[in-house]
Amino acid sequence: MKVAYFLFFLGCVSACAQDDPGMMATQQAIQSSLQTQQASQQAIDQMQQASQLANQQAMQSSNDQAALRPNEDADLVVDLTGQPALSIKSGEVESGTTMRIKCHTRRAVIYYTTNGWTPTIASHRYLEPIKINSSMELQAIAVAPHMARSLVAKADYTVQGPRTSIQPVALPANGVLLAGTRLHLVTGSQLNSRTAQVGDTISILLNQEITAGNAILLPKGTPVQATITLADPAGHAGVPGELAFAVHSLTAKGLAIPLAGGETLEGANHYDARGLLLVPVAAIVSLTARGDEAQIKPGMEFTVAVAKDTPLHQ
Repeated sequence: MKVAYFLFFLGCVSACAQDDPGMMATQQAIQSSLQTQQASQQAIDQMQQASQLANQQAMQSSNDQAALRPNEDADLVVDLTGQPALSIKSGEVESGTTMRIKCHTRRAVIYYTTNGWTPTIASHRYLEPIKINSSMELQAIAVAPHMARSLVAKADYTVQGPRTSIQPVALPANGVLLAGTRLHLVTGSQLNSRTAQVGDTISILLNQEITAGNAILLPKGTPVQATITLADPAGHAGVPGELAFAVHSLTAKGLAIPLAGGETLEGANHYDARGLLLVPVAAIVSLTARGDEAQIKPGMEFTVAVAKDTPLHQ
């Protein structure tokens, strides 16, 4: 309304200014003032738009980071991806049994392991039904956009029959251990998430022989260099302890073979049914139950990859 009156006044001044030089100068001054106000308002609008965009980008970045932190304290988690559902419960099954995994959260991606270690987004992605041909300890997680990682689904399957033995790695004629070759390793000691610290060494051993012809170049039990990269003790509200380690290399006869890989292990959670952490950030979660510590025990098997072509000499 004020703008309409101002424009009416400006029109009157313009009509009068045609016969009066003084009025003409007044009209020009008013127009200049109006242009200055318009430029100032445009600058304010641009600043407000930039501020809104910055706030939106900050909120988006915060949501993305939250989705990558599945094990944050309970009162910081806004929402969890639904826990995967396994089509077959733990127990004895026949060889060749097909097992399926589902998650009801929209656009959730499922990752799984079959060796008893806790899966991460670097584990096998579930893309088709899993054939159970031998005994396995299956674990699965689900991750949906802008949500925290799900709870871990677990099942132990037993298949009757002799266990498949681990065969030696036989080098080709040129004696080179090729990059990408999978090596079977095994843990050699016990570790607990309550007492372990990042940077600690962990006992890992080669779990197969590396041979050239009839000669054993690296015997089973050769030590492997590995260190702890994550050590979080169990917490309140049922939060479990967690351990992770990275494997670096194994050394034999003065020769270092670079390796790439590692594993993660999470203890059992004891979240209370009164609220699976789906609470506002400002809410106070008054749960006292603690999760179990993660415990790495001797004899836990896994595989890693050779990181670089390495000639091995007899």
